[in-house]
Amino acid sequence: MEEHQIVERLRNKDNECFIEIINEYKRKVMSLCYAYTQDYFEAEDLSQEVFISLYNNIVKFREECSLSTYIYKISISKALDYKRKRNLKGFLSGLFTNNIQPMEYDIDEKNHVRKCISSLPRDLKEAVVLYYYVGLKEKEISKVLNVSQKAVEGRIYRAKQKLRIEIQRGDIEVCKKSGMI
Repeated sequence: MEEHQIVERLRNKDNECFIEIINEYKRKVMSLCYAYTQDYFEAEDLSQEVFISLYNNIVKFREECSLSTYIYKISISKALDYKRKRNLKGFLSGLFTNNIQPMEYDIDEKNHVRKCISSLPRDLKEAVVLYYYVGLKEKEISKVLNVSQKAVEGRIYRAKQKLRIEIQRGDIEVCKKSGMI
């Protein structure tokens, strides 16, 4: 079935088609959300919000990009909203507490890499997450982020450079072992 027909079925609130879309994209959406939240349950909630938003707003989809690109755009938007709300909540609660927590030294290498990715600037983080976590190709990422394919390549390259420095700072060579850097 062609994508236009799928979109029409979704616009007509075809629940069977909607379930097929969920089954096709749920893992990638969940991975993308997890990359932003670092919490399985929050990522699960965000993923549900993504699909609810798709269901409610499919009539606004202008088909200027593929359906998958549209789904990833919704996912990034929801994840960024989550981060903004969480940062504001953390800031406000920090104003009213005097408890200073000692820094926890996380020896788990995967968590360290995730923290390094989380600390990247937004444009670099989006490219890395879509490339390594979701598994999109550079061309697809360029459509999701509305930038050229060369810009995506540059962002991934710069992100790798920053990650290499940050990870080496912590004396962890995980990315080299996995072939990511």
